[in-house]
Amino acid sequence: MKFQHKTGAIKDNYPPFTVGETEIVLTAVTLMDIAPGDIIKLEFLVEWVKPVIWDMGELEIMIRRGAPDGVPVYWTLETCFARAKSKELFTHYGTVDPVMIYYLCVRSSGQRAIISGDYSLHGTIESP
Repeated sequence: MKFQHKTGAIKDNYPPFTVGETEIVLTAVTLMDIAPGDIIKLEFLVEWVKPVIWDMGELEIMIRRGAPDGVPVYWTLETCFARAKSKELFTHYGTVDPVMIYYLCVRSSGQRAIISGDYSLHGTIESP
């Protein structure tokens, strides 16, 4: 492993908040010493619940590269009936940029999600 960085928050350190249609940046990691072809592993965790007024919760999770509104390198739509722990490991490959920031972003059409637990983004760089 060449480099790693992890950021996030623990559920006891912030009040739960509703996610709406406007995209929110939960956290970001800065990865350095990236060479073309390096293996970049990005792992996220988002713990969330559905609001009581909805039968089912819905949360879009994105990882964007370079800026909060940058190119999405990962996207998923998660659903739940009560609460969820969304976790995924995504592999991406280095380009010519030696330093890159990756942003963990969320949004929810109709405000169908409440961030209520731990969330984090962990990035590692490995040589091929």
